[in-house]
Amino acid sequence: MRKLKLLAVLLAALAGTQCMTGCSKKKSSSVPLYAETAVQTPTNAPIGGEELSGDNYNAEQYEEKLVEYIEAMEIDDDALVLGSVGDELIYPEEGAVDYELGPYRLSSSGIKLYYNEEDIPQDLILTFEKYFAAFASADYNTYHKCLFPGYSEEMDAVAENTEGAYDIRSTFIKRCSELAGNMNGDFKITRIKLERNYPSDENTDIFEQYFQVYNNYFGKDYYSEIKEQTDELIATTFYIMTENAYGQENMLLHDKKLAFAVKDGKYYTFG
Repeated sequence: MRKLKLLAVLLAALAGTQCMTGCSKKKSSSVPLYAETAVQTPTNAPIGGEELSGDNYNAEQYEEKLVEYIEAMEIDDDALVLGSVGDELIYPEEGAVDYELGPYRLSSSGIKLYYNEEDIPQDLILTFEKYFAAFASADYNTYHKCLFPGYSEEMDAVAENTEGAYDIRSTFIKRCSELAGNMNGDFKITRIKLERNYPSDENTDIFEQYFQVYNNYFGKDYYSEIKEQTDELIATTFYIMTENAYGQENMLLHDKKLAFAVKDGKYYTFG
């Protein structure tokens, strides 16, 4: 019920934001607009630009540019730089389009983060931010750094031996293309909501079902291997809001599940 309420609030805020971007005569100087906190993510330039975004979006041409861009990107050995989260808990002013969403913290990338610090460590939500911002900027190098060590090799091994299977780079291209298709081209992450999931009782393993798809895909008990290699597994639910080529804020994904593994003090994910 709480998640449904959150979704309703997010969608209501979305409707208000779209009105603020499209109903210029009704703007009030006392109501903060989204543009005042535009994303400053220090990643690569958008793929489509004005030529292939918004009204000019062409799925086939956009994907062709994605393939060319991502296939040419090299993977380096540099550590993932997470950035930081502001100390201040920001409360929107009453009457603001995002007032009902409640307080948030602003990351060094300019993204509004909604999370409970008691459940979600700062490095975890920053890792998630880097992971998902990589899809928006087609940054395969950053995406690859967010994946659990060895996961990419497992994906590539299946692709090498299975007709029609995707290797990890092709999987990333496909996901970037799908998300861009939902947004008519280039987009920016504006808000992230991350919640931690706990088992309903001490006898419930909430990761068994999550990793079953990987067990089937890799043809082995991948879950058991992961448990042996990690210090902790964390189950989460996330919500993503984005700004499209028209300057409108949209709900891109909601109520989606993602698992993280903690290894040597760092957070990694899968897929």
